[in-house]
Amino acid sequence: MLAQAYIPLDSTTVEFRKQESLKFLSNEKMFYKELSSEYKSGERSAIKKRYESINKAFNEDILKGQFVFQGGFEKLVDSIVHIITTQNPEIPAGFKFYVSRNLPLNASSFGNKNFEINMGSFWFLQNEDQLAAIISHEIGHYLLKHTIKNILHRYSLNNSVDVKDQIIAIKNQKNNQGAKAYNKLKDLLYEDGRQNKRQEFEADSLGYEIYKKSGFNKVEYLNDLRLSEMYDTIRPLGLKVQTYKKVFTLPQLPFNADWLKKEDFSNYDYSKFKERYNEDSINSHPETDERIAALKRIFPELQKPSDSQDGSPRFMALHKIAGYEQLPNLLFQEEYGVGVYFCLLGLQENEKDAFYSEWLGKFFGKVYDARKHYTLNRYQERIDPKNQSESYQQFLSFMWNLNLSEIKAISDFYTKKGS
Repeated sequence: MLAQAYIPLDSTTVEFRKQESLKFLSNEKMFYKELSSEYKSGERSAIKKRYESINKAFNEDILKGQFVFQGGFEKLVDSIVHIITTQNPEIPAGFKFYVSRNLPLNASSFGNKNFEINMGSFWFLQNEDQLAAIISHEIGHYLLKHTIKNILHRYSLNNSVDVKDQIIAIKNQKNNQGAKAYNKLKDLLYEDGRQNKRQEFEADSLGYEIYKKSGFNKVEYLNDLRLSEMYDTIRPLGLKVQTYKKVFTLPQLPFNADWLKKEDFSNYDYSKFKERYNEDSINSHPETDERIAALKRIFPELQKPSDSQDGSPRFMALHKIAGYEQLPNLLFQEEYGVGVYFCLLGLQENEKDAFYSEWLGKFFGKVYDARKHYTLNRYQERIDPKNQSESYQQFLSFMWNLNLSEIKAISDFYTKKGS
């Protein structure tokens, strides 16, 4: 990726973001008014209280620049939504999809006509039909009122006479209170897990109906599910040891093999951290194979396998921008450690790429400032063998092994090289 001349998106002016914030807050007032005619007083209060918390955080994200209104991402999403609502006239108007700076392939429905779709979706997906699949699925969640149902489900549990009586009975018993309280919590977790799984199946099915009526390539709905499973979280891997030696052998700083020393976790006993409940039972997303099998049973036309189609020039242009934006987005979100890792992956592919060299200098400058002020833990992870690839553990070992003067030397070298 040669992109020396690429200028990162700046998420527009402060004044523009203020205007977007005002639109968001105005739409939320309308949403609260609509609640008054559909729900009882107690339910309405519970829903409003939860949304006030969600909307406060969401509005803060708008103001600080977490969402991108440039580059054409929002326009492509809006054009897909227009096709969907035109071909499915029963769907109400007024949906707003916000494109966030987040890297994973993911999207969310907030149940109030507001949706979030990660910029990473444009990078990991292969064409706009797959993007339409994500959008259709989230619209399915909205139409089925899953977010509000979840709020009301929790409200009902909190106010259930039966649940309250059970809690009082547990408190009044002298023996084994902890185990009984835990079992009650486990039952609630399992119930939440079952409900969430049902909702995913429901949104898959309704989303596909919407998607099919809109005229998109049917098989891409399944391809989207497979890609979403692979990239719904960022799992750094693939960095070779040789890359460290190439990138960090500098004129004024010879490479030090001790930088690559790792703590030995081979004899570590993880059994004491084993969860006492079955994680599969409370996982909110059923396994992708299970979801695909269910869709194929309901919709026989999905039985026929097919390869993904190429993206249009418009989609591929956004795909390219989303790739360039990974590093600016990581800097914006203060993920300095992950930013260095992504730079090294880019230089591993092309060691002469000035784009990655320039950003490596920027990230090391931030790492230096944080290390100097004893705040690096906020911006760079510690090693967690249970949840990190060996490649990423090696990287974190390397970063924590560097001393302050070495970090400064690397920062200075790559800052000058990129300028």
